[in-house]
This record gives sequence, C-alpha cells and structure tokens, in this order.
Amino acid sequence: MLIYPAIDLLDGRCVLLRQGRFDEAVVHSDDPLAVARGWVDQGAEALHIVDLDGARLGKAKNLEWIYRIRERVDVRIEVGGGVRTFSVASRLYEAGIDRLVFGTAAIEDPRLLYKLLDRYGPDQIAAALDLRDGRVVIQGRGTEAAPDLDDVLTNLGEIGLRWVVCTDVTRDGTLIGPDLDLTRRITSAGFLVIIGGGVATVDDVATIRRAGAAGCIIGTALYGGMLALGEAIEAGRAI
Repeated sequence: MLIYPAIDLLDGRCVLLRQGRFDEAVVHSDDPLAVARGWVDQGAEALHIVDLDGARLGKAKNLEWIYRIRERVDVRIEVGGGVRTFSVASRLYEAGIDRLVFGTAAIEDPRLLYKLLDRYGPDQIAAALDLRDGRVVIQGRGTEAAPDLDDVLTNLGEIGLRWVVCTDVTRDGTLIGPDLDLTRRITSAGFLVIIGGGVATVDDVATIRRAGAAGCIIGTALYGGMLALGEAIEAGRAI
C-alpha cells in the first residue's frame, strides 16, 4: 500500500484544513515545492496534490506550482481539484502527472471521465469521493450531491473506472482514526481505493492496509509530527 503525503494548495501556499473548512485553513508553508521535496527526501514514493482553489471555484488555479513540483521531484504524483475539462486534463498528463482525481466532474460530467479513460487508460484516472455523514459532497466539499454512495459507485463502475480516492470529510484533520467500514465498502464494490481522513498512527495505517486499501493519504499527522513518514511507509508495506 502506497503512502501519499498530502499537499493541499490554497492561494499558492501549502495548507491544512480541518473537516474541509476553508475558513479554518492553517498555512504550513509558502513554498509548496520545498514541502514536496522534503517529503521525497524522507522517502515518499508518491504525492497527493489538491488544488483547493480549483475545487472550490471550478477552475484550476495552482497549476504553476503543480508543474514546478512535477519538474523537480521524481515520484508518482496524483492531482485533483478544479480539473473539469478535457483540455486541462490533457495539459496535466502531458506535464507528466501520473493520475488525475476528479470530484465534481465524476458526479456531474461522467462523459468527461469516459473520454479520458478511453484516451489515457484506467490507471491514470480516479474519482474523488468526499463524504460527509455518508453523503457525497462536491464543489470543494460545499455542496451535497443527490446520489448516495452506492449509486455513485454503480455509475462509476459502468463507465470502467477502477480507482477511487475517498475521504470522510468529518474525519479530515481530526486525527480520530480512519473509516474502515467505508474502505471495505468501496473495495467490496470492486474498486482500488486510496483512503484519507483521520489517520493519526502507525496502527491506523496498518488497519487501512488490512482493510484492503491500495493507498493512504496522510496530512495533519505528518505535518504535526505525530506520525513519521518512514514509519507510515513501513506499515503500508508490511505483510
């Protein structure tokens, strides 16, 4: 299981959110590239980057930082937030981004995902399913989508999607532990799952791995020093 340090970009800075609340953003660094290189220096094999401005506004806003990170680090990078057109997605793929993660577009424009799947293949595309109280939320986690999770998973499976990035927003940044039932629910539906939200300890990482996840996104615990990246990586690799 891969460990993905989270790099959340807001106004060109690396920030941490609690439960998806933009008004409570805590700035970690004014230099996202330095943050990315720091995680790689500590052994990160992959990075999860979210353009929070893009997710909220519907248009990617931090592309230059994303391009700079891609140019300077040699690990897998997945990117989400505000990627809602074929042209923007193509630019990011051409820049070397390994996987794009679609939230709002996965719910409102599944035809876009279908076209991208046909062009780039299933391993380069994921749906971001952010849940609050069991309901899928979109538009930067500010709007509840109409379909429930099972309906969404059925629709995504029908278009050939394999990867899902899932976050329980109520746990995000809280360090209260992951939602393992959610992990199992999505894996049992036949998807490869990268899970985030609430991860605080090595034991959390191990339980996520045992629940069948393919990846784990960690933010607050790493930035706050409660969890060492090397320990998380080892817990993800353990058999």
